[in-house]
Amino acid sequence: MLSFPSGHKPRYQDFSIKAISDETIREGCERAPYGASDKGKVALIEAVTNAGVTDIDVGSGITEPAFVRSVLDDKHLIGRIPEAAQFSFNLTLKTWEPLCEQLARELPREYLAEIYVSIGMIEIDSDKQLFERVAERLRSIGVGKLRSSLLNAFSITVDEDKYAHLNRQIERCRQQGISLIRINDSVGTLVPDSTAVLAANLVHDNPDTTFYLHGHSDRGLGTANSLTSVFHGFQMIEGGVAGTGNRAGLAEIESIAATFEDNNIGVEACPLDLDKLSEAARLSEQVFLTAPAPYRAVSGFLVRNENAGIVNVPDYLGVSRPVDYFLNRIGLFPTYIRQILAERGVDSRVLADDEFVKDVYERLAAHMDRLFDRKQREFAVLAESIEDFYRDMVRLDEVQHFALEALRDREFSPRLMDVQDPFVSEDALAS
Repeated sequence: MLSFPSGHKPRYQDFSIKAISDETIREGCERAPYGASDKGKVALIEAVTNAGVTDIDVGSGITEPAFVRSVLDDKHLIGRIPEAAQFSFNLTLKTWEPLCEQLARELPREYLAEIYVSIGMIEIDSDKQLFERVAERLRSIGVGKLRSSLLNAFSITVDEDKYAHLNRQIERCRQQGISLIRINDSVGTLVPDSTAVLAANLVHDNPDTTFYLHGHSDRGLGTANSLTSVFHGFQMIEGGVAGTGNRAGLAEIESIAATFEDNNIGVEACPLDLDKLSEAARLSEQVFLTAPAPYRAVSGFLVRNENAGIVNVPDYLGVSRPVDYFLNRIGLFPTYIRQILAERGVDSRVLADDEFVKDVYERLAAHMDRLFDRKQREFAVLAESIEDFYRDMVRLDEVQHFALEALRDREFSPRLMDVQDPFVSEDALAS
């Protein structure tokens, strides 16, 4: 099991990192069952970049190079995206050929020279030096900057064999002049302790490389792991606004920004605007057709609401912040009714009448009970509607369905015409 390098010291306050990398667009599009409009995606990029996040991963699909062109046009021709913003496009060694073709076709060379292309799955066909050949192919079409994305299925610890394998891949990147590397917690199985050891060792052993963590939240630890990675030396941090990302999502950029603000952690590329990041997080729900999350950390639209009728811990501790107060049944106490009315200027002689306060209490209680009954009925309808919204996602079975449809519309060869199931194996056809 890997341990901390000798003399390692974490940092928790009063330091800065190079940049924040945003995955909202790429992973948001990958996760969205019904896709997203280019107009909405551009609006979201404008919101994220104007909030201070300048490193944006914009896509991985076969139609996305055309979208990248529209984003760069928005930046250079219209000026609604800050000049400091830079963009990266993802491909893997399973998808590189059509994507290289589309990049060359859709983007002028000055745009190709500006963007990063991130290469993933670099272990594929390593004996044939496929990664090295793809890097050369990208440079030949005009791509000026490369980064790499290293996939991993970490566990609760990082063993030395896996760490050695990771360093061998980093060395291959180094040989290609790649010094910006994303370490993927690809299935969200890292925990903060192992993240700390991993980050400390990678930085110690590779001082010429800039690392950042792709922290998934399958176990709810994406944000914690991403913060831990920079506490222990990583020079960038990554996530999505609202935690947007595959499956349970990624680290929440607005939560990262709030932690940075509390601990005087700067971002050299551009200052962050926490309010604008929260607005971008809520916009992402509209763009990707995601049910709004009222109580999501930092950016949920109800997260700043506090119950005024029970012991309010933040106020009690003297760390109160701007909030909207509400009352519900569990927070309904006569003493708080008296206090609320007093703060609104009701005469003290009226408030001294306990029967009056009791009357107000009972009226409020009856109103709350009626409201709850109605909201229960409304919620049942709303929940069913949300579940129904996602029921018609395109599943893998539909690939076969449309393949059969396509076969029916073609001229069958005499041999295929005699086969009831065109998807039987070659051995079955031979027999």
